[in-house]
Amino acid sequence: MRMCQNIAVLFAILLLVSLPISGCGNAAADREPTTGSAVAQQQTSSSSSAAFPKTITHAKGETVIDAKPRKVAITYFPYADHLFAIGEQDVVAGVVGLSYLRNFPVYDPFTKDGRIADLGDQANLEKMLELAPDVIIAWEQDEEIYDELAKIAKTIVIPQSENWQETITKVAAVIGEEAKAAQYIADYNARLQTLAEKMDDSGIKGKTAIFMMTWGKGFNYYGGVRMEPYYEKLGFRKFAGMKDWSEISLEGVSAINPDYIFLGEDFTGTAELALSELASNPVWNSLQAVKNGNLYIVDTEVFGPLAMGQSKGLDVIEQILNR
Repeated sequence: MRMCQNIAVLFAILLLVSLPISGCGNAAADREPTTGSAVAQQQTSSSSSAAFPKTITHAKGETVIDAKPRKVAITYFPYADHLFAIGEQDVVAGVVGLSYLRNFPVYDPFTKDGRIADLGDQANLEKMLELAPDVIIAWEQDEEIYDELAKIAKTIVIPQSENWQETITKVAAVIGEEAKAAQYIADYNARLQTLAEKMDDSGIKGKTAIFMMTWGKGFNYYGGVRMEPYYEKLGFRKFAGMKDWSEISLEGVSAINPDYIFLGEDFTGTAELALSELASNPVWNSLQAVKNGNLYIVDTEVFGPLAMGQSKGLDVIEQILNR
């Protein structure tokens, strides 16, 4: 399936709680979902209606949007995350890959009521035509069907990026809500800075950490741009030879033997290795992170270039610091 393959490569994609996390032998308290800024979710941008008509420059040229779109179809599901994050969920009328969003508890408030149309795991043009969106937000993988999409509605092509802060700004601009995106980013960065200061006094800074999910017979780990907050800002230490992302075996994890493990389960359901199998695995149980209670089971949106997923990642760190 094309979407599945791209997820594996790009996140490898995750990409993506009402996040319960659990330490090895320790259950952390549940938190209410955090999406960055309550203000950004509640307030209405006073300037958004005044921003139209506006010209959007994107991967396929320039497109004029006459008025703020009321119905948006999205062909790459992470872009729905960005609109949810800034409190603009009501404009999201249909999503390609909605079934993937439903795997992540953080999106339950938006996906469980049936309001958003499922446009297939690959773009179903008939369903999109029936939806009659004002605007389609697409990504570069839709190049071959761009002309068909553009016949249905004005189509903005935004290439996916490992940097969610760049992407959320571009997605928000399509509906004239750049200010909400800027506020979300500012709130996230302020919270990250606060946690970074607490890490200085925690004794955790400088400890090796690996962020990974089950994949195939082993794991995928992540260490690139999307994980910079954890390594560059919070101060976890990378292991020698860490790549932006790569597959790694259980034996490879054992050789690294990190102080902290953040582990998610493959949300596509294709991994041969299940989390349940690890509990009885002697190699796994010999890892110092497991023995010391520093194994954290997280939902995979934490690993992706997603606004809400990245905010949930900060929830994880906050709970660790408050233990």
